[in-house]
Amino acid sequence: MNVAYPAAQFDSDIAAIAGFADLLRTGFENPEGIVGTILFSIPEYPDQRFIVRCTDELLIERDDLERATDTQVIIPVATIHRIFNEFKVLDWRDPAIIGTITFTGNLALANHLAKSCIRPSNWTMARFRKAARIHAAKGYRHLTEVDYLHQPTQRQILEVMEESRPVIVTGLEPTPPCEDWSIDRLADCYRDAVVRVRSATQRQTMAEFVAELKAFEANPYDEMIEGFVKPYTEGANLPEEMFDNFGPLFFDPEDFAPPQLWLGSVPTHIPTSSLHRDPLTGFLQQVIGRKRLELYSADQAELLYPMKSYNNYQPCWFKPDAPNYEIFPKAQVANSLSVTLNPGELLVQPAGWFHQVYAVDSPNMSVSYFWRY
Repeated sequence: MNVAYPAAQFDSDIAAIAGFADLLRTGFENPEGIVGTILFSIPEYPDQRFIVRCTDELLIERDDLERATDTQVIIPVATIHRIFNEFKVLDWRDPAIIGTITFTGNLALANHLAKSCIRPSNWTMARFRKAARIHAAKGYRHLTEVDYLHQPTQRQILEVMEESRPVIVTGLEPTPPCEDWSIDRLADCYRDAVVRVRSATQRQTMAEFVAELKAFEANPYDEMIEGFVKPYTEGANLPEEMFDNFGPLFFDPEDFAPPQLWLGSVPTHIPTSSLHRDPLTGFLQQVIGRKRLELYSADQAELLYPMKSYNNYQPCWFKPDAPNYEIFPKAQVANSLSVTLNPGELLVQPAGWFHQVYAVDSPNMSVSYFWRY
């Protein structure tokens, strides 16, 4: 399943803006029936504003632009060009992208529409097809428990990846060990390190983020919007200041994509990461608290309703935490493998496994690394 690749570049800014509107339209899906309007403004070209209306399809409207809309997005034309240049690898958590855009109004609509802008590479789609073949041949959809490896060799890890089989590694920890870390120690050690960028006007240091986390712990709320309203870093880039203490435990650092930080507090019934799959093998090091992952084999893709627009990872429309079998009936026969990850343990999750993640304890911290190959 795929949508057509957009043009890589345009002859003019005006053409790029028109292309951006078309990119949103062709990548749009709406099985949940979300409705609303979003006004897109380009500061350099105020006369090129347009409104998108979410219905069964995405409608682009260029008249009556002064009317009220549910969401307002201000995006520079340079960022629009960058979206086209990088659509196969675009990550909305990248400060160089999200840090240039301003959002107001209904942020859930903006988050929903952002998914329409990306497209998978042929390489990524081939990786998912390969994983599905292996998982079907090995009957992974019927797995009921994950294997443990104590202080394995790098050769053993490579064998696990070749078999596309998830395992939990024990007996290896960062220095200092995980039991010595707390959110207060993080704030003391990395006070001024930037841990999250939400928009052009919102950047948080570790000290600021820990303060928000503590405020949430004192007065929790249930409404969570990925990328905006969530006391969780959601895989933001691990600050360089933290590399020495939380670097990879296997292979060379150059063998991995930039590490990601998963730090925060989310109610146990709300997933910290919604159901999705990655085209690269992931190494998830649990540092503070426990996490629970629900894993689904790659050969169950059609049962989980994966989104057609994706790149670095492929989200699913189906939500195991709030299943709607009227809209997603095939999901009723999907089988998951439940895995609990304790502090000091490392999950090796080969490419293609669908997974949804929950925090068993709060606060919670993990660091993840993706094997480049």
